[in-house]
Amino acid sequence: MNETPQARASRVAPRRARGPAPTAPERLLVALGADPDFIDGVFGDFAEEYAERLTKHGPRSAAAWRTWELARSMPHLLLCALRHGGPRAYLRIGGLLTTIMLPVAVVVVAILARDGAPATIDAGLHEAGNGFVVNNLGPVQLEMRVRDKAGHALQSDSVRFAWAAGSPLTMSPSGVVTCTERADATVRASLGTISTNVDVRCRPVHEIRATTWIDFIEGDTTARHLPFEALGIDGRPVMELRGAVRIFNSDIAALEGTSIRAKAVGRTVVVVEIGEKEANMMVVVHQRVQTFDPLRDDQRYVARDVRLARGDTVHWAVPNGTFWLKYMPRRAGEAPPTITVVGPIGCTPGDGIRVRRMPLGEFGTYCLVHGTGGASVMLAHGLGGAAWVEGTLAIERVELR
Repeated sequence: MNETPQARASRVAPRRARGPAPTAPERLLVALGADPDFIDGVFGDFAEEYAERLTKHGPRSAAAWRTWELARSMPHLLLCALRHGGPRAYLRIGGLLTTIMLPVAVVVVAILARDGAPATIDAGLHEAGNGFVVNNLGPVQLEMRVRDKAGHALQSDSVRFAWAAGSPLTMSPSGVVTCTERADATVRASLGTISTNVDVRCRPVHEIRATTWIDFIEGDTTARHLPFEALGIDGRPVMELRGAVRIFNSDIAALEGTSIRAKAVGRTVVVVEIGEKEANMMVVVHQRVQTFDPLRDDQRYVARDVRLARGDTVHWAVPNGTFWLKYMPRRAGEAPPTITVVGPIGCTPGDGIRVRRMPLGEFGTYCLVHGTGGASVMLAHGLGGAAWVEGTLAIERVELR
C-alpha cells in the first residue's frame, strides 16, 4: 500500500532544535578532551551574561568582560580537559602550550638581543690601554670595538680615522696604517656622534733573531723564556710586540705565555710570529742515559751529565750515523769544556743548509761517523778557570732520507 508524503512524515522522529554554532574556544577545549556537556553549559552561561551586559553596558564593556572571564576560567577549563581526556589530552595541551609560548619566547629574545645605537668606541681588549702597537712593515687595518649601551658589539667598518697629534702617519680615512719607522702618533676615531683618541705606536719588526734549538733534559720541568729577539729597521731591539706563539706538539712541551716547559722526551717546533716575520725553534727533550754507545733505534734524543775538575779529561764513544752533538752548561753563561772528536768522524758547524744558531754559552756541531764506527768525543777541562765544569752533552740523531 502506497503511503502519502504526509503519512510518511508523521512516522519520522522529530529533530532536536540546534543552538548557535560552537565558538572557537569551545571547539578547542572539546578537541583537547573536555566534556562537551560541561563546556556547553559553561559557555551557555557566558553567552547569557554577555547578552545581558551587551544590552546594559554596550559592546566595548561586554567584550572586555568576556575576555577577562575567558582568561580567568581557562586554567579550570584546561584542568577539566586533562581529567576527562586522559594521556592524549596531556600531549595535545603540551603541544598547544609549546605552539603558543615559542613565538612569545622568540619575540622576547629578539627584543633583548636587539642592537641599539653606538654608545662607546675603543681600541679593544687586546691592545695596551686605548691604543695600537704596529709591528708590521706593510699596511695594517686598525680595528676598533664599537658597542651600544647594552654592551652589544656593533659593526665597526664605518669608523673613520684622522691624524690628531704626534708623528706624521701614512693612514687612510678607513684606518689603514703603514709604519716605515719608529713613530708615536695620536689619531681620532669617530662613528656618527661618538669619537675617541687612540695612540698608534709604530714599532715595525725587520727581523726575529732566535736560537735554532731549545734543549731540555728529561725531568727538567723549569719553564724558560723563549730565546728570541725582535729587531727593528734601525737594528735596535723592539720591546713592544704584538704577535702569536704556537707549538706543533703540546705533548712534548707546553707554552706558558712566552715561556716553555718540557713534558716528555721527543722533538717539536715552536713558531713565533710578529708582524710579517716569523722564527722557528726546534724544541728537543733528551732522555738521560749512562752511555752513548750502544743506543737503541728509538733512542734518538739522549744526553749525559758532564762534571769535570781542573785537569780532567774523558773519552766517550759515540754512535754510528749522523747526529748533532750539543753541550749545555748547567749554569747560564759558564764556558764549556774543550770538546774534540776522535776517530773516523767529521763535524761541521752546519748541516749543509744553514749554520745552527746556539744560545750563549752552548756548543753545537753536525757530525757524521764514517765506516764501521769507533769514533769518540773527548771533553777536557784545563788547569785554569773554574774549579768544576758542569753541564750536559747531548746527541740528537738525524735520520737521513
